[in-house]
Amino acid sequence: MPSKLSTFILGAFALLVAPSCQLKLPIYIKTCRQNDPKLNECVVKNGRLAIPKFINGDSKYRVPRLDPLEITELKVHQGFKQLGLTMALKDCKVTGLKHAQFLAARTDLANKHIEWDFFHPHITIIGKYEMSGQVLVLPIRGKGSSNITLTNMKTMFKFNFDLVKKEDGKEYMKVTKTSLDTDIGKAYFRFNNLFNGDRLLGETMNRFLNDNWRDVVKELGAPVVDSISQVFEIILSRITELVPFNVVYPPA
Repeated sequence: MPSKLSTFILGAFALLVAPSCQLKLPIYIKTCRQNDPKLNECVVKNGRLAIPKFINGDSKYRVPRLDPLEITELKVHQGFKQLGLTMALKDCKVTGLKHAQFLAARTDLANKHIEWDFFHPHITIIGKYEMSGQVLVLPIRGKGSSNITLTNMKTMFKFNFDLVKKEDGKEYMKVTKTSLDTDIGKAYFRFNNLFNGDRLLGETMNRFLNDNWRDVVKELGAPVVDSISQVFEIILSRITELVPFNVVYPPA
């Protein structure tokens, strides 16, 4: 069953009506031939050129603006030994995706598996939070504005696909499995109005969260990573559902 985050993102993309016929690739996405001996280099080169254009959205391919990315709600329920939190982030704006750097690609068309590596200098999530839980023996409660910033984050997006023949007789890529691995360089947290506005306790708590960011990000970072993964998957599916495989990767 999808989370509220998943439901929102899928709903936002679904607002854009699907064309009823096959499409060419957007003019800002250049193709790479299947037999290109430097296929991966071609994918990275053309991908780097496309990101600045694609990030602004493209209604023809049912892709909305991605920076800022608006998310209705992120929920965290899990906990671990030192930090157990229940938290909701609402009316979030995620910024920084436009600065993504395409680092590498591994394209295995024969086995229908592709991997893309990206570097994100910074991703910031600003919104309203409501939190309750416990750090060691200290109860935590708060409700107010928040800022979560992830810096120097590496991501590896991996996906498998099948080829499906449609009524027009052409084969299209159908994404069957995706995953996103992340390596975050540093995370920063700021929650205003903790402990009903007690400034001393609030500052102490924010300092604790930042001093122990690696543990905290295991809880708070997961929803953000999930949102990025879903963005990758939905964008990819939108294009591959509309553009034939041999147009995306022309044969020799």
